[in-house]
Order: sequence, then structure tokens, then C-alpha cells
Amino acid sequence: MESDALKVVIDPAGGGKIGSFVSRQTQRDFFYQDPRQTFPGDGYSDHDISGFDECFPTVWPCKYPDGQRRGMSLADHGYLWQGPWEVQAADDRLVMRKDVPELQCRFERTCFLDTTRSLKLDYLIENNGEETLKYVYSAHPMLAADEHTQLILPEEINRMFVSVALNVPGLVDKTWIDWPLAGKAGLDEPFSSQKCSVVKLCSDRLKEGRAVIYHRDLREGLQFEFDTENLPHLGVLIQQGYSPDETAASNRQLFLGLEPTTGMGDDLPSCESTGTVREIQPGQEVRFGIRL
Repeated sequence: MESDALKVVIDPAGGGKIGSFVSRQTQRDFFYQDPRQTFPGDGYSDHDISGFDECFPTVWPCKYPDGQRRGMSLADHGYLWQGPWEVQAADDRLVMRKDVPELQCRFERTCFLDTTRSLKLDYLIENNGEETLKYVYSAHPMLAADEHTQLILPEEINRMFVSVALNVPGLVDKTWIDWPLAGKAGLDEPFSSQKCSVVKLCSDRLKEGRAVIYHRDLREGLQFEFDTENLPHLGVLIQQGYSPDETAASNRQLFLGLEPTTGMGDDLPSCESTGTVREIQPGQEVRFGIRL
């Protein structure tokens, strides 16, 4: 999808991935590009993690909590990235669908350039089963970053929930921290793959859905706008070269994530513990939107 300002590449056959988001002004691709040429296995980290994937009904692997699906294993990063989507090009819109038979539901995303400088994503999730569907949805864009990159988060954020922190002194998983957080090794700018740390944070419920990744050297940024009625939280990933496995995709790599999400936590048990699991009743649907 192209305009005078943007070039966006979408791959329905590759799990619905939005593979790149390029500014024609600077030729900057705002999305991280996986440098690997081959991929060793079937797991999420073993596939091409470039660009923007969709995570549903979980991010981390977990067990479904109750009902007839109680104990069902839910796949790492969900069921949407693993295979091709149905696709229909209609005028200037790309309508893409993925059935999830394990949960008797359908996920649909419509992509279109609503201005020459912005990509709109309209979502629909249908519960076609006979039982209430519990879920977590998270956008999963991996964003290119370097020492010139800055994250601009909503001013209303005054604390963040630590989902996971590795090699960040003073941060403990499943605790709250004050925000902005100054002087914590691994989190303060400039970002660098040499810090060998990773942290995943999540905001409290937001009133306004807006966050920016800004590149000071180019004087250009990418703004995420999202529907806080249905996506009330913002996940923030700061990956700075950390990996316990030297062959992993994240080894010595720097990328960031701004992840509009339904819940405060990356799986159903975590979101149940924070009271943020979402539900769709049988025969019902939910709609929401994100703009880049």
C-alpha cells in the first residue's frame, strides 16, 4: 500500500504480518527487520520476527482457565502468526481474516491508508462458539531503534507494571514502578544493544491512546493512536541486546515495542490476576481500531 508519504508492505501468507512501514521522506523503515536468513524451528522466536504481528488470544503460552476449554494449551504469541490469512482486496482496502477453530472464533483486520501519512487498522473478533470466549489481544510491532531513538509515552502514565525484567537492577517481575523511571541501568537513554537487558512494562488503564517512537537524527516519528475503550493499556518492550541463547533472534539486537493491548499482563492467568481479561459472549463480536 503506497502514498506520496508511505510505503507499507503486508504479507497475508506470512501470518498476516505487516512487514515494513517506510517513510518516503527519509527512507526509514520504522519496523525492525530480522537479520537472520534461515529459521531453525516452529516456535515464535524461530520465525521471522520482523514487523508487526498480531497476538491473540494470548502473548505468552498458557492454559485456558475455565469452562469446556479448561486446561487447553494456548500457543506462544497466539494463533494468528502461524499460517496464511484469507485476503480480499476491495478498492483501497485490504480485508484479511483468520479462523481460529481451536476457539471457534474468527479474527479480521482491514487495512487502508486513511490519509497519505497514516495507516488505519480496523479489527473485528467474532465468537462463533457456544461458550464465552476469554482472550488477550496485543498488537506486536517490533520497532527499529538506535542511539538516536526516543519513546514518547502518554503524560498520564505515572506508574508501570513490570511483566518481566532481565538484567535491569532494581526491577522485579509482577511489581509496580514509578514512571518516568530515571537512573535505572538498562532503561535510561540512549538505547544500546550493549546494555544486554530486556524489560516488558504495561501501563495502567489509559484515557488517551497515543504513543510515539521518535528518531531525533531524522526529526521524524511514528505515532500509534488506539481505541482505549477496547484497548485500554499500552505494553512497552525495551529489548537491548539481551539473550540467554547466542543463537536467539534477540541476541545483540536492539528493538522496541509499543503494544496497544486489552489487558495488564501477557497471558490469561496474568490478566485474570489483574482483573483485565476480556470476554466475548457467544454469537457476539468486538470491534476496535489502531492508527499508525
